[in-house]
Amino acid sequence: MERIVGLEKERRFCKHGFDHGLNVARVAYSYILEKGEVILPKEIVYAAAFLHDIGRWVEYQTGEDHAEAGARLALPLLEASGFSSEDIQVILRGIREHRRHPEDNLTLLGEALALADDWARDCRHCSAQTLCYKFNYAMKQIMY
Repeated sequence: MERIVGLEKERRFCKHGFDHGLNVARVAYSYILEKGEVILPKEIVYAAAFLHDIGRWVEYQTGEDHAEAGARLALPLLEASGFSSEDIQVILRGIREHRRHPEDNLTLLGEALALADDWARDCRHCSAQTLCYKFNYAMKQIMY
């Protein structure tokens, strides 16, 4: 996280630090609860949300997609945290899917992370709103 914070010091757009991870976790978990089909344990959703952008520093330095780099970096952390191999696979797949479109037949966790990654942003207070490639009219409807 320190590497990401350092590399994003001059970034005009949303940053990818702890607050972003926490916001994504809350929105993703709420989305899953509201959907009501399958309930994933809160620990799985929060772990995936906190780790979904962990590969950002790799992308900034090498150009490698941060979702793939993030899954690779998250694996030893998840193992050391005592997650089961099945739960680890669910989390890693969610991390890999978080940049894709929800219409792409994602897992429930991947879909929740993909949506929450946008919905958790506070666009209405952003000074770079008009320059942001992520901001669109649909997001404005959610925010206001």
